[in-house]
Amino acid sequence: MFEMTSTNESIVLSAMCLFPLGPFVKPMFLNEPIRVYFPKLDRNLIGTENRKKLVIYQWTNLINGKIYIGSAYAGSTRLLSYFSPSVLARNLPIYNSLRQYGHNNFCLAILEDLGPSKQISKKFMLEREQFYLNILFKKYPYKMLNLSPTAGTTLGFKHTAIFKLNRSASLNPMFGKTFSTEFIAMQIRDKKGKNNPMFGVTKSTETIAKLQKFVYVYEADTRKLIGLFTTVECTKHFKMGKDTLYKYLNSNIPFKGKIFSRVQLD
Repeated sequence: MFEMTSTNESIVLSAMCLFPLGPFVKPMFLNEPIRVYFPKLDRNLIGTENRKKLVIYQWTNLINGKIYIGSAYAGSTRLLSYFSPSVLARNLPIYNSLRQYGHNNFCLAILEDLGPSKQISKKFMLEREQFYLNILFKKYPYKMLNLSPTAGTTLGFKHTAIFKLNRSASLNPMFGKTFSTEFIAMQIRDKKGKNNPMFGVTKSTETIAKLQKFVYVYEADTRKLIGLFTTVECTKHFKMGKDTLYKYLNSNIPFKGKIFSRVQLD
C-alpha cells in the first residue's frame, strides 16, 4: 500500500500542528491519493474540487488509524454530507467515529477521480470501490470502519453474536406477548383504496406542502414571493446544496437576498 509522498507528508505534519488532539498516526492510503483534505480546514475545497465528480474516497482516523472506503456519484454532495448533523446521527461506525473524535482528527483522501458524473456509470464506480474494499477487508480487517464488504449494499454484513443474543428469546421486547385476533387482522388487512384510513380525505394546501416538502422562496427585502418549489427543484434552481437549503430553512436567515421557508409568510 501507498505511504504518503513527501508533499502529502509535509501537508499532514503542518496540519497536525494546528490540531489540538493527539497522538496522530501516519495515514496509510490504499492508493496514492489525488487530493488530501483536512476537513475543518478544507471544507470549502472539498465542495468545490469534487463538484459533479465521481470519486472513490477514504476517511482515515488520525488517532487510531481506522479506515473507511466509499464512493460518490455526486462528489461534493456526498462528501459534505459527513458534516450534516442528521447524517452524523446515524448509528454506523464511520459516523460514530466522526462524532467521537471530531473532524479535526480525520483526513479525507480522494483515491480516484473518475471524472464528471454524467460520463461514468455507477456500475463502474462500484467496481472501483469494490477493488479497495477487497484490500481493506482482506489485508486490514482490524482497520476497517466499513460494515459491509460489498460496495453499494449491506450484502455480507453480519451482526455480532452479542447483538443477536441481545435480541433473542426473553431479551426481545416482543417475547411472550399475545396479540388479539382483532389486532392481527388489523395488521394484515388490505389497506388499499377505500380500506385506507386516508382514502377520500381532502388535504389542505399547508398539509400538502409539508408532505411534498415544498419551499416558499421570497425576496428578502420586499417579501415578494418568487415561487413555490419542491426541495429538489429549489436546490437545482438556486444552485445550492441540500444541506445549505436546510440550514437556511431552519434559521430563517436570508441567503443571497432570498428567504427560504416551509410555510407561507404573511
